[in-house]
Amino acid sequence: MSAEEKTALEVAGKVALVTGAARGIGAAIAAKLATHGARVYSADVAPGARLRMDVRDRASVRAAVDTVEHEAGGLDILVNNAGVLATGPFDATTAETWDTLVAVNLTGVFHCVQEAVPAIRRRGGGAIVNIASVSHERGGGAFGNVWYGATKAAVVAITRGLARELGPERIRVNAIAPAVVATEMVRSLLTPEARERVLARIPLGRLASEDDVAELAVYLASDRASFITGETIAVDGGFLRT
Repeated sequence: MSAEEKTALEVAGKVALVTGAARGIGAAIAAKLATHGARVYSADVAPGARLRMDVRDRASVRAAVDTVEHEAGGLDILVNNAGVLATGPFDATTAETWDTLVAVNLTGVFHCVQEAVPAIRRRGGGAIVNIASVSHERGGGAFGNVWYGATKAAVVAITRGLARELGPERIRVNAIAPAVVATEMVRSLLTPEARERVLARIPLGRLASEDDVAELAVYLASDRASFITGETIAVDGGFLRT
């Protein structure tokens, strides 16, 4: 058996649901999981995903999970990637923006976990990967503001708590905390001056790629990470340490 075949077998045959997967990090994670042999259901409110799903709507999430179970016979992996960003000072954020941040970044995770965990239980275990942000540690990142950081800090707390509760059922829960990733959502913020300022804070001297995050997500979802749970791992090129 080749090294490539061994790697592929780590998620081969597993069924994965990836939220916010029409583009950006979510699309990269879905593609990487599929490359390694998983049966992937990408979900999003935007066109381009396999399933139309709004994480803010509990019924929409339930319908998506039911579809996955009906078509694939079960669910092994949940990737909570759907999220929205808010920038600017704390007092410039409107109540409407706050409500959207909480609805997508936090309530969306609540809905997806509560609907997906019973399906994962029926498979005898599995993995949940949550996409957080370096903002959880800094109270705001290079662009994300304090309110965005607060929702991502909550995702980290959820990750730790779920790992403790679900560990006895062989369900592992981990999070990834990217810094600035060169996604479509971020590119509009990256003026030449902003890019220079951000890169000056990153010891490795470049922005993260979508694949940098996707590689770790696949590893955490795979059996290779079978003794890792409750962790939040930064993919930031050293941003948090400067």
